[in-house]
Amino acid sequence: MQKHIIIFSHGFGTRSDDRGLFTDVAKGLPEVEPVLFDYNIVDETNRTLTASTLSKQAEMFSAMVEKVRSENPEAVIDVVAHSQGCIAVAMARFTGVRKIIFTAPSLASDIEHLINIFKDRPGTEINLESVSKLARNDGTVTLVPPEYWIERKNIAPVPLYNALSLTAKLNIIIATKDQVLSRGKTDGLNENTKIIILEGDHDFSKDTRIGLVAKIREILI
Repeated sequence: MQKHIIIFSHGFGTRSDDRGLFTDVAKGLPEVEPVLFDYNIVDETNRTLTASTLSKQAEMFSAMVEKVRSENPEAVIDVVAHSQGCIAVAMARFTGVRKIIFTAPSLASDIEHLINIFKDRPGTEINLESVSKLARNDGTVTLVPPEYWIERKNIAPVPLYNALSLTAKLNIIIATKDQVLSRGKTDGLNENTKIIILEGDHDFSKDTRIGLVAKIREILI
C-alpha cells in the first residue's frame, strides 16, 4: 500500500496541534501519517508564544514539504491548514503535493478585526510599533512583533489562494458560524477552488468537529 502523509499548518498564535484540532483530524484518519510542527517560538516556563511572520512561516512550510518529500519519494502527500496557517501555505514555494484543504481560512487583510478580538481581554497590550501581548483564553500570552503586523496588513489572501489552486487541488471549508476570520466571505475565489460550507465555528468546536473530520476524510481518503 502506498504511504499517505498529511502535513498540517496551524493557525495564529497556536502550537502544532492547533489547540487539539489537528490531533482530532489525525485520529480520524488513522491510516495516514501526520506531520505536525511549530511555526512559533514557545516558552513553556513563562507560558508565552512568540508569533513568527507569515513569510518566515512560509519558508518553514516549504522546508517541511521538501524534507517529507525527500524522505518519502513515493508517498502521497496532502496538506491540511487552518486559519492563518492557510496563508503560510499559499505563500510557500513547494511541489509534490496532491490535495490541499483549508479550514476556516483567512480571507481578508483585516488586522483591526483580529486586534479587536483581543484588545479588551485583561493582560492584553496592543502596540503596533513594539511587541504586542495578546492574552489567550487558555491563560497563555501570544507575543506579536511589529514586523508581523506590518507584513500581515499588506497580504491579500484570496489572490494567493487562486494562484495555489493552479498547482494543486484546493478545497476550502468555510465554517457557517466563524466568529474570528473568514466570516463566510468567498468573493474573488476562482473556479478551480472547491468551496465547502460546513456547520461550525472557527475551530469547529464540540460536535461540529466530527463533521469536519468526516469531510476531510471524504476528500482525502
